[in-house]
Amino acid sequence: MRHVVDASVVASWYFEEPLTAKAETLLEGPGELLAPDLLHLEIARLLFDRVARVEIGEATADRILAELRLVPLELTPALDLAPAALSLSLRASLPVTEGFYLALAIQAGCPFVTADRHLYDLLSSGPLAQHAVWVGDLS
Repeated sequence: MRHVVDASVVASWYFEEPLTAKAETLLEGPGELLAPDLLHLEIARLLFDRVARVEIGEATADRILAELRLVPLELTPALDLAPAALSLSLRASLPVTEGFYLALAIQAGCPFVTADRHLYDLLSSGPLAQHAVWVGDLS
């Protein structure tokens, strides 16, 4: 099975969080993982924030970015998703960044998996609920 994963899921692969085990089932599973190419930007920003808060060192941030490059993710250029992402974000009152993940999931005909509870709650209570999966619900 194919899944679109966002930065909250990917971050769970590298930092011990309550849903890390569930997120890792996607990484270790037989299915394909998809994401917009802006995923690397989001992870770099997250790593910058953690280095700035002295939660991790630069060497750890560099290692995580290097490891992420080895993950078999099928990346789609954000440029190709921008019109649909903007439309979805405006229609569903989503942050535009999240619209890219949702646009890719709809385009690829597969679920969008997130570990961002606020985002999942927003999506699950609206017209796009059928596209969203809470990482905690994965088996």
